[in-house]
Amino acid sequence: MIGPLFSSASRLAPPPGTTALAVAPTPVRLGVGAVAELPSALAALGVSRPMIATGPGVVAAGLVEPVRATLADATVWVRGDEVDAETRYRRDGRDGLVALGGGSTIAAARTVREAVGNPPSVAVPTTAGPGVEMIAGACSLVLRDPALDRSLPPDLTAATGLDALGHCIESFLALGFQPFADAAAVEGMRYVFRGLEAAVQDGSDLDARSAMAVGSLLAGTAANKGLGVADALARAIEVDAPGRHATIAALLLPHALRFNRPECEPRMAELASRMGLGRAGDGPGHLITLVELLRATSPLPRKLRDVPGPSRDRLADYARAACLDPALAVNPRPCTPELLAELLDKAW
Repeated sequence: MIGPLFSSASRLAPPPGTTALAVAPTPVRLGVGAVAELPSALAALGVSRPMIATGPGVVAAGLVEPVRATLADATVWVRGDEVDAETRYRRDGRDGLVALGGGSTIAAARTVREAVGNPPSVAVPTTAGPGVEMIAGACSLVLRDPALDRSLPPDLTAATGLDALGHCIESFLALGFQPFADAAAVEGMRYVFRGLEAAVQDGSDLDARSAMAVGSLLAGTAANKGLGVADALARAIEVDAPGRHATIAALLLPHALRFNRPECEPRMAELASRMGLGRAGDGPGHLITLVELLRATSPLPRKLRDVPGPSRDRLADYARAACLDPALAVNPRPCTPELLAELLDKAW
């Protein structure tokens, strides 16, 4: 087990049974039990007829009905339904949205929100992933209840947690001057490193889940600066592996760090130093090793070929598609299809 990189007497989250308002790009009510505040939060936003947008996994985990039961007039739309979300929202006369689920569900709800005129929207995440709910304009309010994450199995806990870590690292290394995002990235890494292994080993550990919830929120805050090559490649490959973005991004992260290292050695050294790594030299190398160790001890595929869906014959196609991704605009090393195809071949 990897030992703690940081020690602190402060709490990782508000005490059980209480929530706190976090000041962030999007307002966040954070703490175990925060989901119970959904009815009052919607009322404060003027929403009386919400549509709950969710995913089939969240329904199967039994998280949807308890939420719907607290609302007087709510309809539920599940990703994959025959009727698309925008049509359902308009047909049912809804006046607001609740995004209940992981990153893909929250991203889908954001698209719906934009299509129907940006009504009030509350995000209720159920995974500690890349924190897409913290992207500017994603929602009106986030209710972050770490207890909802307890149903997430170890492999998805590891994948989403490492994806959050990748967002922190890639945003810190991204080009541009965004000190607030950089601060969120470093603090987000601190929380992810404190909670990830424990959350994977024991999903009922609320301290670990709370640490990961905070780390996820900070990762999403940091990502407003921009990301990089691991995220861009994962998005390209996801075309052949739907729903596996987090797993692919986690797998590619150490390869992306090696790829970028020649162009951002001082910046990687600074990040390693802030994490207490590399005191005996080679901070960037220690950072990459730590990421690899976290990935190696998690229940995730070791190689890209072990992920269902991607084809080695299409590595060049993935590389070309990634080069069109906006995330590469701030990647510290210029990318070409040839260079990215070489990176993917090493990961295969």
